[in-house]
Amino acid sequence: MKKTTALLFALLVIVACSKDQSDNSPEANYGISGKFVTPNGTDAVSKAHVKLYKNNDLIQESLTDSEGNFSLDGLTKDDYELTISKGAFRTSTTVDLNDLIDAFTFNFDSIPIAELPNIAVVTGSFDHIEEVLYNIGLVNPITQEPLFDIIDGHDTMDRNPDTSHRRHHDMANRTFNPMLQPNVDFGFGDLIESPTLLSNYDIIFLNCGLSESKVEFGNNLTAYVSNGGLLYATDWAYSYLDDITAGGTNYLSFYDPYRSGSSLSTEAEILNQDLIDWISLNFGIDIPNGNVTINEFLGGWQVVDSFDNTTVIPWLYGPVEYDGISESKYLAYTFLHGDGGVMYSSFHTENNTSDATTVERLMQYMVFELAAME
Repeated sequence: MKKTTALLFALLVIVACSKDQSDNSPEANYGISGKFVTPNGTDAVSKAHVKLYKNNDLIQESLTDSEGNFSLDGLTKDDYELTISKGAFRTSTTVDLNDLIDAFTFNFDSIPIAELPNIAVVTGSFDHIEEVLYNIGLVNPITQEPLFDIIDGHDTMDRNPDTSHRRHHDMANRTFNPMLQPNVDFGFGDLIESPTLLSNYDIIFLNCGLSESKVEFGNNLTAYVSNGGLLYATDWAYSYLDDITAGGTNYLSFYDPYRSGSSLSTEAEILNQDLIDWISLNFGIDIPNGNVTINEFLGGWQVVDSFDNTTVIPWLYGPVEYDGISESKYLAYTFLHGDGGVMYSSFHTENNTSDATTVERLMQYMVFELAAME
């Protein structure tokens, strides 16, 4: 009987102590939510990494959804550091939940990207990814100048940089935006010949229609990617991927005869559900059965003959015509190489448009996917 009484007393003490500790511990009933967007303040960034720190310790992490939204719950009233990133596109801010009075969730209507990677765009006659970058807000809000370097893709001559500021070939960049002209004191020839210049950039964009007179320096691009650089190339810029693909042995094999693609449009299947959701939910673009119209082909575009499905991710697939053949082909790809990555597409942006087309939205999404490759 005494043993039973003693046991009951001990249990009561444990329960009382537990209740007392619970009453004195802070309530974890609070949360943080928001939407991660591009620097223009409107376009959602999906699958971005959200990390929450307290006293420099990571306590929660998540991913944004297809509309850029995130939610972190089960928090106490305290000070936190919030970081959100998609590759080198990132932002960070402090959050003090002690400021909450009549609410349980600290909500950010939108959190725009504040930190940018170092970007170089090499101009071409038939593509202008710089317009996409500019439209998503990679621009100085005061001067309206782009927050990335634009390099003349037809300037391959050695010269004195002090006398060449903003020189450019008439065909180098057909955009109507006067802010999107070459803005550095060196050309594409200087860039591709110099591993030091290449290493200054996190991402390099090679537009279709740039000069092809420097393909022998493709090994420098291979080293750039291997060392962690990210490379974007469209259509006729395929020749600068010859070294990294070992002439078609690795990753991608380009069809010969070259530039034999003849169809100017196709209804292509999007092979990534998040991309489908991102386009339809954020921009109201109809994607019936996951298909989208691709109508930005040159009359003589480069076909990818085959790819290594163990190392390469295809993004779009549709019926096309080339070299007298009608069949379906994959049209955009990403792959890792060393510490970096490559994106290639057989189509590209439309020149001289003021509003973003569906194809340009696809390219916008791919820019961020390229930035986040690891």
